[in-house]
Amino acid sequence: MIKYSISIISKILFSFFLTIIFSCRGEVIATDNDLSNFGWALYESGDYVEALAWFEESIKTDSGHYDAYNGVGWTMGQLRQADSAVYYFKNYLLRDSSDFNDKLDFYAGLSFAYNAVGDDAKSREYAQTYFFGTQNKELGDPNWCFCHKTDINMLDVRLVLAISEFRLALFQNCQSSINNAYDDLGTADGDSLKNGESKGTRLLMDEYPLNYDLTTINGRTFLANHLEILQNKLASNNGENNLSCSEVNGQGGGYCN
Repeated sequence: MIKYSISIISKILFSFFLTIIFSCRGEVIATDNDLSNFGWALYESGDYVEALAWFEESIKTDSGHYDAYNGVGWTMGQLRQADSAVYYFKNYLLRDSSDFNDKLDFYAGLSFAYNAVGDDAKSREYAQTYFFGTQNKELGDPNWCFCHKTDINMLDVRLVLAISEFRLALFQNCQSSINNAYDDLGTADGDSLKNGESKGTRLLMDEYPLNYDLTTINGRTFLANHLEILQNKLASNNGENNLSCSEVNGQGGGYCN
């Protein structure tokens, strides 16, 4: 079987798209959804520069199209332009955003973007108050993932929350966030994450949940070590987070059907 690369398929789709638009049967005007959908196809293929162009064109077509702002925000993040990601995410949220899909995408994106620019207070606010604070458990929000890169999920928001709290010297909050992340992972008893993982010659923990004396340097050092362990555990290239990104009855907010 001949295997085609995603980039080649994208180019074929692009040519087909243009053929439809400029066919001899008459010009067909691409909608904002058409433009953003193709932007996501390019995003998923890793062509972030081209994806950005399509999302921006979608915004020009309809300045109120939430999915295009979502696309620009996440694409800017991939292009290491976190400040621009913040701008586009917030630009849409300043509108009347009481009724649109994928709110958690925006809140997670802002948590990551503010973390990247070093604004830990804002990163914590969007992770704790907006993302976790507005989850609808009846819809299964705790299983949120970013549908266009499904190895980014709710556990990554837990991690960025814990990192922000550590940097803000909110060590007790950080410890709670780490414990919540371990609960979300569903780590079985006996797993090294819960019952002791060696860091060099040191045993990091002897009980679960974590309950370090955070007034001591040792306690805070152990906490930092757990942040490193979680970061490695949740690395997007290892797929070890065990969360399902499928919600059959999900309506918006990070459900991947």
